[in-house]
Amino acid sequence: MSEKAALLIILLVAILLVLTSNTNLSLFSLFNAPKKIQENLNLNLTQENASFHEYPIAQIPLGGFIPANISVDAILIDKAQVSLKAGCYLIEATTDACVANAINKAIEGKVDFRPTVYDVINDIFRNLRIKVLAVKITEMRDNTFIGQLIVQQKDKVLALDIRPSDATAIALRTKAPIYINETLAKEVGKYIC
Repeated sequence: MSEKAALLIILLVAILLVLTSNTNLSLFSLFNAPKKIQENLNLNLTQENASFHEYPIAQIPLGGFIPANISVDAILIDKAQVSLKAGCYLIEATTDACVANAINKAIEGKVDFRPTVYDVINDIFRNLRIKVLAVKITEMRDNTFIGQLIVQQKDKVLALDIRPSDATAIALRTKAPIYINETLAKEVGKYIC
């Protein structure tokens, strides 16, 4: 397993731990787990605490952010060039080739014979009813874009610090929108209108 995949899985576990705290394990439908597993975990699951309730989708603040579309321009051996078009601005960035491949596959709606870590995260989110609300690219520090993956499970909403490229690979699979700070787009983007 690559270091990147391991880090993404650690991120996913952290998300799950935060989202499941004080919810009587309602995220994990272990209701159908074998009795031996339930006994070993010391769980007393009932249909009531294993069920889900629908919650309204949270409204995230978007003041100062504009929608963005991403495209993959070129993939080399270990790096790739991606472009983000936001309003009248084009932002070009470099990312890992494997992330760019994952972004490109999501844009094309393709899943390989063996799923990527992003496909697995998408499957886990879908099965655990975690909704990806959006990606926000908030700032640039030391020539590095900083982003947030905003997720919701029931009445809990988290804004997770994440590389925008990783967040984009996840968001495209879940059909979640991508936003960039408008001031940032003006500062680092090329005016194209």
